[in-house]
This record gives sequence, C-alpha cells and structure tokens, in this order.
Amino acid sequence: MRTLLLTAVAAAAAFPLPAQSNAVPGIDARIYQVGDVGAFGRRGPAFPNGEAGFGVGHSYCNAGTINIPWASTSGGVMIDTYPKIAFLLARELNGRMSQISGRSFLKHSRTPFNFASGPCAPCTSSGGPFMFTGCSDTYGSSTNINRFNLGPTDEIDPWLGTWNAVGSYFDRGDPAVAGAAASDGVQSLSSAQISAFDAIKNMVVVRESDLVAGGQLYGQVHLMIQGEPLANRANNLMSRPCTIAWNGTQWTASAAGTSLEGSVLNQWSGATVAIGDNAPNDGRFAIGVKVTGPVGGIWHYEYAVHNLDNARGGASLRIPVDAAATVSGAGFRDLDVDVLNDWSFTRTTNEIAFTAGASNALDWNTIYNFWFDCSVAPSLGQVLIDEARNGPGALTVGVASEAPNGIPSARVQPIGHSCGQCANSFYEFFATAAQFDLSNRALTMVLNGNQYTVQPGGPAFVPPAGTPLVMSLDSSVAVPIPFALPFPGGTTSTLHVCSKAFISTATGNGTTFTPSVQTFLTGVPRWAVAWHDFNVPGGGQVLVDANSSRVIVTFDHVVSFGAQGTNTFQAQFQPNGTVAFVWQALAGTGNPFLVGFSPGSGSTDSGNRDLSAQTAPFTLCGGVFRGLTLAASARPILGTNVTLTIQGVPSGSDWAALALSPPVAAPLDLTPYGMEGCELYVTLGNEYVTFLPGPNAPTTLAVPNDPALLAAVFAAQGFAWSPPLTSFGAIASNGLILTTGL
Repeated sequence: MRTLLLTAVAAAAAFPLPAQSNAVPGIDARIYQVGDVGAFGRRGPAFPNGEAGFGVGHSYCNAGTINIPWASTSGGVMIDTYPKIAFLLARELNGRMSQISGRSFLKHSRTPFNFASGPCAPCTSSGGPFMFTGCSDTYGSSTNINRFNLGPTDEIDPWLGTWNAVGSYFDRGDPAVAGAAASDGVQSLSSAQISAFDAIKNMVVVRESDLVAGGQLYGQVHLMIQGEPLANRANNLMSRPCTIAWNGTQWTASAAGTSLEGSVLNQWSGATVAIGDNAPNDGRFAIGVKVTGPVGGIWHYEYAVHNLDNARGGASLRIPVDAAATVSGAGFRDLDVDVLNDWSFTRTTNEIAFTAGASNALDWNTIYNFWFDCSVAPSLGQVLIDEARNGPGALTVGVASEAPNGIPSARVQPIGHSCGQCANSFYEFFATAAQFDLSNRALTMVLNGNQYTVQPGGPAFVPPAGTPLVMSLDSSVAVPIPFALPFPGGTTSTLHVCSKAFISTATGNGTTFTPSVQTFLTGVPRWAVAWHDFNVPGGGQVLVDANSSRVIVTFDHVVSFGAQGTNTFQAQFQPNGTVAFVWQALAGTGNPFLVGFSPGSGSTDSGNRDLSAQTAPFTLCGGVFRGLTLAASARPILGTNVTLTIQGVPSGSDWAALALSPPVAAPLDLTPYGMEGCELYVTLGNEYVTFLPGPNAPTTLAVPNDPALLAAVFAAQGFAWSPPLTSFGAIASNGLILTTGL
C-alpha cells in the first residue's frame, strides 16, 4: 500500500504560514499495537436484527523528546490535559472498505501510567502527571469500554486535541442533571446512571446485519494528544484484522493478525491511499480508491473517505471527469440506514460531485463510501473535499488521488500483498489459571545460529538449590551468570529475574503482574516460564543455582496473589544457548498465565499455540520477516527511467527475481502449489524474469519516449527462494501495475 502526502500550495504560499496554533515541538505519541478485540453484549430484536457492542484494546508510548502532560482534574474540576482514544470497526467486502460501526464514543484516558515496556523504551518515569519519554501504556478492550470514561467524539476538536469540560456529557450526566451541576465542570455522570444503561450503550456498536454479511473485519484505534504537531501524527492510528462470530447465543471476538500503522484504509487490498490537509489551520482527510475493470469497456470506481482529524468536516466530494465520459451506477454509504440524509450525486461537464445531506457532514473518526461506473480509465487527478463548517483555513482540501479525468497519466498501482509466515516468537496464553495444562511437562529451546528450534520435552527437574533472591511483590532482580548466554539477537551475562516468572535479557520489561500478549511481544527479549501474578513474599522462594555449565532459576512452592495452592517450576540455561522450561505441579489458581519466548520489540505475533498438544519440534525465525515489498522509484513517464526494488528479502535466501509481463486477468491463488497465502499477479508464459544478484537489488527500466507506448500497461512482481516461509519454499511480493504516460 502506498501513501501519498499532498501539501497544498495556494497563492498565499509565497508568504510564511503560521504554525499549528497549539503545536508543542517534541510531542510524539505512538500507537504501536492494537490489542484484543472483545464482544460485550447485544440489544434490540432477536439475532440477526439487533445491534452488538465491542471494544478494542491498544498499546501506545511516548516516542517524543518531552514528557506529555497528563492530568484530568484541577481543584475537583475536570480538565482535558490527557490522551483521548477513538475506535471504529471496518469491513472489506466485495471490493469495498467501509465503516460498519456507528459514531461510537471515545475513551477519556484520565489516569496516567508509565510502563517500562514497549518500542519507545527506555522509560524515564520519575513521578508526576505525565507520560514520560520512552514509557508506555496498555489497555485491554474490557478497560476501554468502561463507560464512566466514554464521551462523544463530537465534543472533541480533533485538530487541536482539545475538549471543553463545562457543559459536556460528563458534566451534564446521562440523563442530564438539573441546575448548576450540569455546567460546573464537575462530573455528573455517575456509576448509578451507568448501571441503568442498556448492555452496549456508548460502546463500538455494530448492526448485526453487517456482521453476518461476511468479509474481513478490522478494529482501528486513534490516539489524540493535545498539541501534537501534524508532522508527528502519522503514528497515531493503527488497525488490526479481527474475527467476530455468533456462537448461537452470543457474539465472540478476537484479534486475528498483525497491526498496521495508519488509517484502516491502508488495509484495503488493491487500493491507493492519499492524504490531504488544511494545515496549518485544520486537519487531514484520507482518500482510498480502488478501480477495477474494464468490463465491457466500463471501469468501476470505489472511493472511501476517512476524516482523520479535520474539525470542520467534509460537505462534498468532487472528482474530475473527462467531458466525454459516460458515468452511471453512482452510490453512497454512511453509518446509518436513513436514506433521507444520504449525500446526493450530480454530474457536470468535467466533474462528479457527491454533496452532503442535512446534518450529515463527514466528521472525524468516520469513513463514508462513494462509487460509480465510468467509461474512462483512471489517471492521477486532484480530488476535492469542501469543508462543511466555517472556520480558519481554506474552503477546500485537495487530495492527489485517482480519477477518470481522461489525462493519460503515468501511474504505479500496487496490487495484492506479500506472503510467507515467519514467527520469531511463540507463546501460549491461558486466559484463566484453570486452563494451565503444562504441569509435569517440559520444553526445550535449542539455539541454531540465531534461531530457536523448540522441542517438546526436556531435561529432568533439578531439585531446588542455590541462592534465594530477595524479592518484593512486584520486583525484578539482576542476576550475573558465569558465562555469556547466547540468544536470538545477542548475548547476555545477566539474567533479569522477575517475581512474575519471566526472565529478561536486560532491563525494560518492568514487573507487570497481568500477562499480556501485546506487552510480551514488545520490550526486550524475555523467556516467560509461567508469567503470572505470583506473590513471592507471600510464600515460597526463587532460587538461582549457577555454575560454568548451567544456570537454573527455580520458583519453589511460590503462591499466587490472592489465591490458594503452590507452584513449582524452573528455567535451565546452558552456555550453548539451550534453554529449558521444566514444570512440576502448578495450582492453576489466580490470574491468567503466559508461557513462551519473545525477542521483544519487532517480534511477530505467531498466534496462540497449544504447547501441551505439540508433538513435533518447530523452528522460529532468527529475525523479523515483514514480507517482500516491490516498490517503484517513480511513475513510468515516457522517456524516463524507473527503478523497481524488491525490499525485505530474508537473509540466507538462495535467490530473488523480478518478473514483468502483461497484466494478469485475475490473481492466481498459489496456496494449492505450496505457497500459502501467495497470489500471482503476472501472466505465466508471457513474463520476463531477471534474477537479482542480492537482497534488495534494484532493476532499472528505461521507458522509451515512444507515443505508441502511451497508456501501455505492465505488471511486475518479486519472488524469493526462502524456505521455510512457505511449504514449497518460494515467497512472493505484492504486485505493481505500471501504466506508461505523460
């Protein structure tokens, strides 16, 4: 997916422009993980005619150079110096990416936390009402749907990140209180009021009819920090695939893939995404467009417009069109089923326009869809969005997108996706302690080069011995060991043993007592022997028995916090890098457990693995594999050169190759041929293949200055021989559709 950033240049651009009015240089908050997606009930008529409520979890950190102020009250009165987090659910179905959730309320994140884990570490926390540089915060979906902290999105200025507490939803209460209490800035929304809500009021609400329609679902999180400069906002949105299903009595939901930075439109297969803004006075719109065809000489145009943080909202979408074009089949989708407020469609000589219905502006955290059929092929063009309300800045925002304007523009259009599965971590998460089923078992991680082969079974349990560690309830102790222990990604001569039964290679993983997959995959490398809320001072001990041939860390009859029973298990480390987990009896009481290994920040989520059912060894990757990416240096303009580069070829691959051909009639699924998840975008039998001398090697193509080649179309795709990323061994990149032009 490529993202284009359009910087609007008006006549006044010759003069210095003012900066964003409340921008604070150095503020940069980063969403780095969409966590779990949870289902929390339904309301209305019987399934499938009601509505369901959902929540989305997230992790974020302070990636900037200054501490972010974080305070929610002053003298008992609400203030707004803290993060706000908005959510939505989207669906890709039949070539269209659309928002299926309504205008859900956003979370007012009013309590500061500063965790030591995450990709922004090291955390510099020193106390006080701030998110300190390098620190992180994580919330699960169940926390994010706490309705004591959910307020309307339309009370927020998304460009400035500000909110006026006086007279707000929290101030008034629900139902609204009478008199001065409704406008004194003190929260009137109470737990008693919330207890009278229906099951899903104010959550991320979705019509059941949209859920049963099928398609790929995505959860999106949008973090908003007051005063964050526009240049630092690209990492404030993130989306993740999810699965939602009806089990006959209730909805279930779970995250089901890798988080992707930016608007959820970046998840739209085969689409091009562009961004335009009204800076320095107002925020951004993203436009995704996917053009298919031609079928019988007609192309189908699908547009999805996402208001990222534009406070004035959008009132019309205007698309340039060739005067000779035939246009038909126009359509529109918003968040409700009220046809009376739908946007209207008009066609003039050189423009297609969709215009907002009454009280239905495209406001922030919202995606609307527009589509039509046209007899003219797509080219690059300036798509315009007119602002819905008065305010500072231009009346119109321009976005460099695709349009049927009849100009034979050179174009590069990404198609499809890369493939190949490579997990450099593994884990099993036990959502309840009673599910823990590894008592009296073992597993062994054998280091081969820079990767582990994980084998079921292992050495015998060694009777507890050695030096007891002095531990508080939530503590980590640095333990020097008598050899340099190799592990995937490095070596260490110190083990950092946490009272919560995970062991790290360095500081940075904190002492979090609630095991979390998203936290496990970030921070620094760690072995989670049995990550759990153990209360070491409450009973039992942690012993370290070390010599030049092995180090054994034993949790001996430790107790779970607030629960009955004892737990005994150990981790054994050898100088050659072999690590074994050996569990004796565990009580299976208390909070959840997590077992596994993660190399930390940059780890890939391999999914939950049933370790007790594992009968054969499995091998992890030595590094992070994010797929092959084929990119073009420029558009294929007649008389110029274009360089095509395959990026992300895994180390150790035998070869990489670039294929060029006429465009494929339809992508070919390569899964039956042992290339799981791969698709072929070039035409077999008509392709030109060049083998590359090394990873990321570029191939330069000369585009002749020949008018006969105007609007010629080619397909390009990269390949590499990289076992074991597929069972066959070969992997493929995304495709590129190259259209020559002016």
